[in-house]
Amino acid sequence: MLLETLILFLVLLFASSASEANDKEQSKGSSHQHYWGYHDQEAWQAAYTDCGGKSQSPVNIDTGKIFYEPSLPAIRLEGYDLTGTQTLTLINNGHTLQLSLPRSMRIIRGFDEVFVAAQLHFHWGSTEVPGSEHTIDHTHYPAEIHVVHYNSKYANLSDAASKADGLAVLAGFIGIGLHENEEYEKILSALTEISTGESFTEIAGFNVRHLLPSSLERFYRYNGSLTTPPCFQTVSWTLFNHSITVSRRQLAALEETLKIEHNKRLSKNFRAPQLLHGRKILSSFHGVLTTEKPRGAPPPQIHDQKIMESNGNILAITFGVLLAVTLLLFSIFVYRQRQKFSKSKQDLMQDVVYTPAPTGNDTDQTTVLVS
Repeated sequence: MLLETLILFLVLLFASSASEANDKEQSKGSSHQHYWGYHDQEAWQAAYTDCGGKSQSPVNIDTGKIFYEPSLPAIRLEGYDLTGTQTLTLINNGHTLQLSLPRSMRIIRGFDEVFVAAQLHFHWGSTEVPGSEHTIDHTHYPAEIHVVHYNSKYANLSDAASKADGLAVLAGFIGIGLHENEEYEKILSALTEISTGESFTEIAGFNVRHLLPSSLERFYRYNGSLTTPPCFQTVSWTLFNHSITVSRRQLAALEETLKIEHNKRLSKNFRAPQLLHGRKILSSFHGVLTTEKPRGAPPPQIHDQKIMESNGNILAITFGVLLAVTLLLFSIFVYRQRQKFSKSKQDLMQDVVYTPAPTGNDTDQTTVLVS
């Protein structure tokens, strides 16, 4: 009995040790498998096969090769106007700045299904390199915002991420403007609280709709993927034509505040554009990319009106000066012509030949030159 108990104990001990060793090995392999960085993008597909697929994102949008599709409906959002009583979790996850969003935020028009918001995040460069992921005619913008949604027929983002119709991302270019962007400041002002890698904080709710352009009718649409591993090719991309602007200080805060492991700066977190492989990029409009002023700045029409008024004043002054100069030159010309005419008349009078009429007593004509 004692021998059997001893044998059973040794068997269990060996099995436990083997299981623990196997768990450690799997954990080690799993940790290695799930590590990725922007410095080795070409290596992503070795661990995540979808990253080497033919429907990858981001892409370059060649405005000379897009297909106008007038049937694309304007995007309509619901529940984006959050209140200050709600709290949102802002995260530095080591790869990006991410804001978790409530399920009450939805896309209710623009797709065949309703899509539920899950999170938004940003991609940026550095002071030397612009960092948007998508490009327009091979031009990068300073930064880019992605608002990630999942199909409402799935339970959550994780469940939907690998499904063919699982995800819809709203994307917008971020440029540099003259004014502070009040809505973006509600996020950027909290960056110092999560400056270290993999940290989070809570911020008050606000109208997330204001992070996107005011017009949601003009956009590009194509089928693509997540721009980070696992690169699932399940995303319907909507890239708005109007870009948003932040101040140079605000962009610098995004580029320089967050840190990752070993106190390295989190910057240049954008993937290189991927090949289209025959995919078509649709557009809901005719035209080129435009920039939108941030809220709190003078409305564009007022700004344009001031410019027009200023230009009008300049033109009026210019024409006034030209008219005055013309009149002056004309007056000088007339004055000189009169002087010339008067002098010519005097000279003519001096050269007159006086010939007296002959008398009856004179048979010869006498000529007198008046000088």
